[in-house]
Amino acid sequence: MSLSGTSRYGRLVVALCSTFAVASDWPAWRGVRDTGAVPEKAAVTSWSPDGENVLWKSDIGGRTTPILMNGRLYFLAPVGEGVATQERAVCLDAATGKVIWERRFNVWLTDIVENRVGWTAMAGDPETGNVYAHATGGELLAFDRDGKPLWKRSLTEEFGRVSGYGGRLFSPVVDEDRVIVGFNCAVWGNYARGGLRYLALDKRTGEAIWFVEPGGAPLDTTYATPVVAVIGGVRQLICPGTDGYVYGLAARTGARLWAFQASKRPLNTSPVVDGDHVIVTHSEENVDTTVMGRVVCFNAAKLNPPAKEGDAPTATEVWRADGVDAGYCSPALAGDRLYIVDNSATMFCLDAKTGEQKWKQRLGRVGKGSPVVTADGVLYYGEQNGYIWILKDEGDKCAVLDREQLKGPESLVDEIFGSFIVSEGRAILMTRYGTYALGRSGATVESVAFAAAPAEASAPPDASGRALIRPAELTVAPGASATLHLHAFNALGAPIRGPFGSMMPQWTVTGVKGAVNAETGAFSAAADAGFSAGVVKAKWIGDAETVARVRTTPAPPFKFDFESVAVDAVPPGWVGVGGKSKVVKMDGGKVLMKMAEQPSAPMMRMRAYMTPPIAGGYTIQADMMSTLKPPTTKADMGLINTRYRLLLMGELNVLRIDSWDTMPRVQHDVPLNWKEGIWHRMKFEVRLVDKSGGGQEAQLRGKVWATDEPEPKGWMIECADPYPNTEGSPGPYAYSNGTTPKSKGAEVYFDNIEVLKNE
Repeated sequence: MSLSGTSRYGRLVVALCSTFAVASDWPAWRGVRDTGAVPEKAAVTSWSPDGENVLWKSDIGGRTTPILMNGRLYFLAPVGEGVATQERAVCLDAATGKVIWERRFNVWLTDIVENRVGWTAMAGDPETGNVYAHATGGELLAFDRDGKPLWKRSLTEEFGRVSGYGGRLFSPVVDEDRVIVGFNCAVWGNYARGGLRYLALDKRTGEAIWFVEPGGAPLDTTYATPVVAVIGGVRQLICPGTDGYVYGLAARTGARLWAFQASKRPLNTSPVVDGDHVIVTHSEENVDTTVMGRVVCFNAAKLNPPAKEGDAPTATEVWRADGVDAGYCSPALAGDRLYIVDNSATMFCLDAKTGEQKWKQRLGRVGKGSPVVTADGVLYYGEQNGYIWILKDEGDKCAVLDREQLKGPESLVDEIFGSFIVSEGRAILMTRYGTYALGRSGATVESVAFAAAPAEASAPPDASGRALIRPAELTVAPGASATLHLHAFNALGAPIRGPFGSMMPQWTVTGVKGAVNAETGAFSAAADAGFSAGVVKAKWIGDAETVARVRTTPAPPFKFDFESVAVDAVPPGWVGVGGKSKVVKMDGGKVLMKMAEQPSAPMMRMRAYMTPPIAGGYTIQADMMSTLKPPTTKADMGLINTRYRLLLMGELNVLRIDSWDTMPRVQHDVPLNWKEGIWHRMKFEVRLVDKSGGGQEAQLRGKVWATDEPEPKGWMIECADPYPNTEGSPGPYAYSNGTTPKSKGAEVYFDNIEVLKNE
């Protein structure tokens, strides 16, 4: 339901949303309340891998936790081998384990290795039945319950998402009309430097609602999925950060409300919320003791003044339990009982109100998945080395009801990284080599209602607090236009109802080439805008301001030669160039220099995206040159086209086509002894062609030559991908080999980048 008010000075939209989850659904990886607690009693307390109390088994395995809605199970999983290696979203019938649908997609241009594909959990929306997936390649995908694609956003190409080798990625969260996902990124403008940011998108359209950075610079990659809760009467998103802090954000606006430092290092586990209390765990260095690891509970409604202007208020600590190194497994909370599994797979039961330890139980050697607890105190847990435990909390001790070990093919360990979900008498777990549904045929499900969730506090309906421009992030082609809407919220983050006759937003545009129509709120990009980027501001009700980030990017064909960019600046709106490159003068003109002054791996590599994803079937061409890091080190440099790369490899002296940095799904090399200090022109064509048996393949062709020589008539390197990428952003690529903390590596220069549609 939505209410809209319109004034002469732009459109103000107020959205009212409801939650439609039912007790039998498991729409998020930690359940309906994000606590790992189950609103029903245990229906199975023993089983056997040979068949006892196994309702069904699927041969589809992976490394995540499924979700369940309306009798359907959804998850991500790896699939295929070699050139056919992909990721897939899968829907199974929860009653039988049979596949209802699956959708496959490629992994591309990421450091994540094959055995971490399918790491994130999907998220479901009980209102619409739609599901959302954060794919390994960087897309956020929306499907309806039958697998029909609804929309997608490329977090990598549009928002600069970066990922580490270990595959630590955030699972999405659905709240009201928003789907929210966190990721480390380096974008453009004020977000060009690296940071952990949270993006809220409209769950129905994919439009950006807000995009915020609550904390400091990331110290590493993490996968601490945030949770939504009402604390102190305010609907909040609770976010464990990559800087060791936990942040509370207003769920509807992204405004930072409070902070609490839990560690000196990043946080990997999701929190649980008990009223106004938030409980988090970690296994890193503490801020005030040399003991590693901590469980800490703090009151996020009892806030202390910030230490200095610009900081957030701080939450108040309630209790702590030091020395519990739970850095991977998120806690489970049921009533006043808190269940935690540490990195060595020891389970602790603590009093959630005081932190007092009630008991502990050894469960193996490696704890990665998280525990789940039923309404009658039965706990389900899968240890990484294939052990499945069913336990019972008996007050002052733990009883082991069942313990089984799973074996993979050829006696391999059947690893477990995900967690159980429990719904309608079924306890479901995904392992590396399969998915199991445990239960007793014909068993009666005994449901137990959750206590009512805290209600949001009321505020005067006209109390001004914050406004948002939607979309919050916008890309427009030169000469095109898009309408901006202003959404108002009160001081508690709730939508404000009209009338709004006195609201007269004043629009200003900075940096980006275009203008806003004061009557309609439409932003129109200048016909000659080319590449430009900046902000659109709306001032409303006094001096209150809100900002949307807007850029313009041309569609092919276009050519860019850097002459319009200021020295020491970067091309406006390009993703992934900030801090890694700058425009410099050379030979009477200007070129883009990939710097080689930073020792860290993220700064040694530049993977730039000039535009949002565009349809495949284009050619990119550019001039490039590498310096020499004595005595013999040259850089890697090349071009990106449709999520493939054409590279001159400086250390190997080869010309290479590939698509996935750490997995040679598509990789083809030809020897080429190229010279440093010489300008080369590279041309990279990706052509999508229909196959005789149906479907398409990508034909990949490249050539490179010295700019003072004629272009070779034929292609120098050619290969095909039978599982093609069909879209992707164009851009330059460089890696500064030889960079150390004490000396520069090889630099790279680019000029005359041209993107053309194939004839």
